[in-house]
Amino acid sequence: MKVFVTGATGFIGSHLAELLVNRGHHVTCLVRKTSHLRWLSGLALQTFVGDLSSADAVVEGLDGADVVFHLAGLTKAPDRQTYYRVNAEGTKTLLEACLRSTPRLTRFVYCSSLAAMGPSSNPTPISEDAQPRPLTDYGASKLKGEEIVRAYADWLPITIIRPPAVYGPRDADIFIFFQLIKKGLMPIIGDAHRLLSLVYVKDLVAGMYAAATSNASVGQSYFLTDGQVYTWLEVERTIAEALGKRPLKLKVPPVLLDVAAFAAEYVAKALRQTPTLNRQKAQELKQLYWVCDGTKAERELGYQAAYSLEKGVAETAQWYLDNKWL
Repeated sequence: MKVFVTGATGFIGSHLAELLVNRGHHVTCLVRKTSHLRWLSGLALQTFVGDLSSADAVVEGLDGADVVFHLAGLTKAPDRQTYYRVNAEGTKTLLEACLRSTPRLTRFVYCSSLAAMGPSSNPTPISEDAQPRPLTDYGASKLKGEEIVRAYADWLPITIIRPPAVYGPRDADIFIFFQLIKKGLMPIIGDAHRLLSLVYVKDLVAGMYAAATSNASVGQSYFLTDGQVYTWLEVERTIAEALGKRPLKLKVPPVLLDVAAFAAEYVAKALRQTPTLNRQKAQELKQLYWVCDGTKAERELGYQAAYSLEKGVAETAQWYLDNKWL
């Protein structure tokens, strides 16, 4: 199978590329001139230098692909327009290129996010047909990307994947909690019993592959989770156990998080950078319920997570230690 992957130099994309190569597929990854290829080093794949600024820029790289995985996108940006330009308009550009150069395409898999649907209003995990209510510009841009993908469903066999929070080796977001706990601090933001769904990165890419190779998934959307719902306190305790730490619990009032986010934005603007923590991210962190129901994928794709939280966190912690991140 000939596969084209965007976003392969990133956290999730690099794990997907590794899985595809290990399963014997011919893999081409779209990379920018400035992309760091460290996670792709040593893999038997091809890279195509280009970007999603125009369909012409990627047509040659697609070159009759059987499957396209679109993972490229921004999770942080300076403004709403930048999110939409990359996450929505970039998706349309790739779809147009597929119409021109992939006559035998069997699947276009778009990696969206639970953020496109927004948080739940109660502890019950939401299903794929819930009413979207994205909380942030990022979430709204991913939802727009979904809408664009569905608009091409009459011409291309599309599938949409919505991961919740993803963790695992190479992740730099949830890694922050590993860092703090390794230093002996366990931050408790607001209500310690806030609920969330999670998926280990290796389970996620295995589920994406299952979706790409199943006839049942054409035109469908799926949440991919590990099948459980956790409190943030449970997650942090599991990290602490994996690191052999007994950290001091540090209560972080929501107002303090807002102040920190505002300060981070101010400093980043002065340095002409994009902050990891901003006011919209703070709003996400304060939500009580980021939970979704993954049973549709289990039922239709035969998807089953192989990693428990304890196993996934232990493997992740060991990777951080081995690679001197901690």
